[in-house]
Amino acid sequence: MRKLTILALASVALAASAFGLEAKDGRVKLVVDDRTGRFSLYYLVDVTRNRYEPLLYDQETRTTYATLMVDDRAYRLGDAPEFRIAVSRDAAGKVRVEYRSSFCVVRQVFSFVSSPGAPMADGVTIEYSIENVSKAESSIGLRVLLDTYVGEKSAAHFVAQSAGPLASERALSGDYADIWMRGLGSADGSAANLQVLLSAPATRPDTLLAANWKRLNDSSWSFEANPSRNFTLLPYSINDSALALYYDPAPVRPGSTRSVVVGLSQAVDGYDAYVAAKGDKPPVVAIAAPSATAPLDEMADLIAVRAVLEAIDALLAAGQAPGTDELEALETTLRRLEARKGQY
Repeated sequence: MRKLTILALASVALAASAFGLEAKDGRVKLVVDDRTGRFSLYYLVDVTRNRYEPLLYDQETRTTYATLMVDDRAYRLGDAPEFRIAVSRDAAGKVRVEYRSSFCVVRQVFSFVSSPGAPMADGVTIEYSIENVSKAESSIGLRVLLDTYVGEKSAAHFVAQSAGPLASERALSGDYADIWMRGLGSADGSAANLQVLLSAPATRPDTLLAANWKRLNDSSWSFEANPSRNFTLLPYSINDSALALYYDPAPVRPGSTRSVVVGLSQAVDGYDAYVAAKGDKPPVVAIAAPSATAPLDEMADLIAVRAVLEAIDALLAAGQAPGTDELEALETTLRRLEARKGQY
């Protein structure tokens, strides 16, 4: 049984479906709401009949969303009146959503991805680039709430690598080794089954929570999982689970950007091979460089220069050739710093 309050808004949900921007690649279909930037995701389970099944609850796109935390204040992207919303698709087929306010700009980019060995796309990455456009340093974090669906067909809604099937609330945090969380359904491709990536090509969440959707939705940010609770909250929300990915607040200087990548796919083991090939480690290069339009700030630029040097040291210490993405990150940062140097 789905959330009663959402069913009460069925007419609104039907009206919203007319505003979706649709993109397809391989076996994945993405629908993004033009007005809110929120999305639905589908997997092609029957190629001959062109039959898709949802990987997330799709009767109401408002139930899956991101919350931005800026200086201890939470903003639900798609609802917060402080942000103007723009949705577009670029020449490469990527869907882009921009949430712009006077203090922060969030750029959300959807890209189709394929697991190693897959003949076509079987997932998406969602990159959140959060730029501090204010004049002061801000503490910025992100929570992504996923209204899961397929696992609700069974008593245990999820399966975790470290804990097995989950029939109650659970938190993964600290030094957890899991590289995915799945809905407890078919993993052979015969039916849609969501897999949330917790390592490369995604950014590792500081905390992953599995809990009742309404309990997570009613919490603007902080939440404590209770292993004695199942995924029902009587009388409002019955057998209704969700996952929340937390990227803890961190300082971001004026003009700098924090990036977070969320990975969602059909449940396949190919991404395990991807992580193994990468050494099951996050990317070595992670530099928050001032944007091209950021005001000149010697201290911010010096910090970026130091970050470049530390990244180079880390690459040398790793004892392996840097990847294309890592080289591009370094080159982009160096070009930007060189351009800014000429303005002093």
